[in-house]
Amino acid sequence: MLETYQNAIMQGHPLEWVLTGLFVLLFLFQVFYLLFFNLRVARHKSTPESSSGALSLLMVLRNEEDNLRDYLPRILALNNCDFEVVAVDNYSLDNSYIFLQSLQNQNQHLKVSRLTQDTDFSEKMAQNIGLKAARHGWVMSVPPTAAAFSNEWISHISAYSANNKDVVVSYSNIKPSGSFFSLLYRVEYFFQQLKSFGFILNGLPYIATQENIAFKKDKYFGIGGYRGRITESFVQLEMVINSFINKDKVALLLSEKTAFYENRKVSRKDYIELIKKEMNLRKYLPAAIRYRLMVHDWVNFLFFPAAVALVLVVPELWPFILLMIIFLILCNLFIIKKLLAGLNERKLFLPSFLIALFLPVIKFMFRAVHGSYGRKKGWKKII
Repeated sequence: MLETYQNAIMQGHPLEWVLTGLFVLLFLFQVFYLLFFNLRVARHKSTPESSSGALSLLMVLRNEEDNLRDYLPRILALNNCDFEVVAVDNYSLDNSYIFLQSLQNQNQHLKVSRLTQDTDFSEKMAQNIGLKAARHGWVMSVPPTAAAFSNEWISHISAYSANNKDVVVSYSNIKPSGSFFSLLYRVEYFFQQLKSFGFILNGLPYIATQENIAFKKDKYFGIGGYRGRITESFVQLEMVINSFINKDKVALLLSEKTAFYENRKVSRKDYIELIKKEMNLRKYLPAAIRYRLMVHDWVNFLFFPAAVALVLVVPELWPFILLMIIFLILCNLFIIKKLLAGLNERKLFLPSFLIALFLPVIKFMFRAVHGSYGRKKGWKKII
């Protein structure tokens, strides 16, 4: 059988050699990324800290009265660490601000502020107000929809704020709701963070979301906050944090004890905005990270088309190609299962793997369809 493969290659035309070489190169890149990025994330363990710092939770909200009543008291009831919640009402038209004021009178952990008029980019302005009002040196953005978290959530993260770090990164996602777009959103959000975690562990740190990311407040003001980027669409604090994140000053906490999950409904629009956010965010990443992400995306997109093309051109190689694909599938299954088990995200296992097979095509089509539209609307196509 080996001689058959050798003869097929040696007697092949230049096109067959090119396709064979391309497929092998894409396969080797996939293996390299699995071993040195994703597997490293799956095996990552945080060292427990004995000391503990203080943490300000920044919560910007608009018309979130029901969620505030359901979830904020549970956060304020945590009593195993020094923290505060700085809630900034972004011109709500319901009773959110009234409820916050009543809750503030009952709880010393809560501080309330307010924007009294609606303006462009008011959410970023509200964040800036909240950061100025924060009493502690470390701040973490938390949405009012944060519904599921461990009793040790804040204490574990605040422990790392006492360490010699500038940023502490943890996992977040939304709770499953049973809808297709909820599942698609959860899988995309998971893989965006997985890429970020892998880059962090390889000395190329960036974050994909602002939620559940603790950072030093003085780092934000040290670079001028949003500066001239307040008009940027879809991205918020993650854009600013990526401006000062340093490979030697970032801690990665991957545990169900430090993760939280939002309880909110998502639609097709939310999924599209999640993709747009990732594309816009890349503009503010260092070139070394940006180009590596671009290579990663193209390798994922080209791998299966290259395999199909090679089978059609050199059909004698199909068993060899199939074995390589099976090997990658099994490696991916092992890594995803191990990581999701550590995060207690077991319901995402099979859906995340199956959807991941089509995500490169979905995102490539999205960029092709929305690229020109995005430029007209003021946001650029990254790839």
